[in-house]
Amino acid sequence: MHKGDTIPGLITAVFGYSVAIYVLLEDTMRWNAQSSDGVPGAGFFPVLLGFAVGILGTILFIRGLLQKGSVQYFQVDPEIKFNLKRLGLAALSMIVFFILWRTTHQFIVCVALVCFGLNAVFGRKLKYNIIYTVVFTAFIYAAFVVGFSVQFNR
Repeated sequence: MHKGDTIPGLITAVFGYSVAIYVLLEDTMRWNAQSSDGVPGAGFFPVLLGFAVGILGTILFIRGLLQKGSVQYFQVDPEIKFNLKRLGLAALSMIVFFILWRTTHQFIVCVALVCFGLNAVFGRKLKYNIIYTVVFTAFIYAAFVVGFSVQFNR
């Protein structure tokens, strides 16, 4: 298939903008805070990420048009096969994360476990893996629990 990034970019852009527009039109997903504590509304992150995905999809679409069909994809070589295996393991780890979080109600512990597991899947050294897991988990805790006052364990 010789359409480069045009088709995936168009699909990604339509998906991203559709999510953002749907959330903006949905009455229950408010952008602004509905309480006096100033915490962003339920629609804050979906709108933000929807527009971000839409913009990135648009950039990918334009890049594909500029390549004029010179890039061929859907050819599975050993590198793509290896990357697809890693992608599958990453998706599986996200499913495991949600199952663990739902059954144990220990969000921070689950973040640390999945972060450590993903670093192992992607071949990081043990020292880097431990440091990254601790820093990433601390950042998630500080940003969401302390900063945004989001309670994950309820």
